[in-house]
Amino acid sequence: MLLTEKPQSMVQFAPGMVVAYGQAIDAIIHHHPLWQLCLPSEASLLDGQPLSAGAVIAPNIPHKLVMPNGWVILAEPQSLLGEAISQLPPTIPPIIDASNWLTLLQQLHVYPKLTEALQYNPYLCQDPRLQKLLAKLDACFGSECLKPEQWRASQVADWLALSESRFLHLVKAELGMAWRPYLLWRRLICAMQAIRKGMSSTQAAHLAGFSDSAHLSRTVKATFGMTSKQLLQSFQKQG
Repeated sequence: MLLTEKPQSMVQFAPGMVVAYGQAIDAIIHHHPLWQLCLPSEASLLDGQPLSAGAVIAPNIPHKLVMPNGWVILAEPQSLLGEAISQLPPTIPPIIDASNWLTLLQQLHVYPKLTEALQYNPYLCQDPRLQKLLAKLDACFGSECLKPEQWRASQVADWLALSESRFLHLVKAELGMAWRPYLLWRRLICAMQAIRKGMSSTQAAHLAGFSDSAHLSRTVKATFGMTSKQLLQSFQKQG
């Protein structure tokens, strides 16, 4: 997915990444297995400390973000964007006009690998069997959507002609995450996209393999620090 202009919606999902411009983000303490880049356009708080510049949050680090306005960028560890964020300094200069996508890219031009990855973010996975799996999972970015509850490690390993132990090892090595949290991350993307397209929380939960909307909301809250409703309300279209 190529992002070249100001997004029509304030949240964009693409393979390996979520890029969003948010308003009134006030999350509880949470953690996730992704690289995160926070780019506030107003004075914010990270873990209770003032945040006036961009900040990098490493995977699985508990954190709490209070941000009136700004960009939140999440990236899978083994993607070009994840690698680019991991190589950034702990803080980067403040963003002057964070609401405009092209202006944001211009202000980040001193980090060419980052701006390249924000426009095109390939996976770094080299194993052809896992590339086949990723292509299947990426169907959720189109019109088709998988039913993740059918994707147990043993089933996927058999489909790829691998032993379960070999499959689990490859996922950890090539995707930078264990299979269970990785699949959960993909299921969350599936559910959030379904809600944005007009499905109810219950419909989206069932589509993505959650038992009900409450299960989905609890999982979103544990991952992003807010409920699915709060998350989507934080990333609204600009008037």
